Amino acid sequence: MLESLFTFRGRLRRLQYLAVCVATTLVIGGIIGGGLWIMAPSFGSREGMGAGATFLILGIMLLPAFWISFSTQAARVRDIGWDPRILITASIAINAIAYLAPLVIPEGTAADIISKMVKATNFGYGLCLLLVPSKHHVSDSPAFDPPPVSKPSGRVEIPSAHRPPSRGGATFGRRGL
Repeated sequence: MLESLFTFRGRLRRLQYLAVCVATTLVIGGIIGGGLWIMAPSFGSREGMGAGATFLILGIMLLPAFWISFSTQAARVRDIGWDPRILITASIAINAIAYLAPLVIPEGTAADIISKMVKATNFGYGLCLLLVPSKHHVSDSPAFDPPPVSKPSGRVEIPSAHRPPSRGGATFGRRGL
């Protein structure tokens, strides 16, 4: 199961996906809580760590969390029987629209409608990942996907000619020594 956390291969069943989501949420919450604790001023001093440095540290630490999130989603989507490249790309595009819409559209009803539609879409996507049953029987090994098929290189293998054994055995270097 650890292999499906860091690679985009393998499959996760519903219960495994739920367990991974809960565990990563607790880890991410601990990282954010630790970052906020570091940012707070210590007892007796007035200054804490700067907000910019703290957010930089948190950003670097949360990059693996985003990677794990996308790889577990890909594993679960593959287990359902859908194409993870299409669904995850669509999910990223929908969330990008949600963040870019307020910049383009002035505040009003259109921005609120887009925000609510994106929230509903994300909620539905999350419920589908948690509740839709597997399409195929999944073995215990997360890496049971078929290996990538190698394409023929176009080269033809020619068998080597039969050589009679030499008198002195194999020789290396200059002949006749």
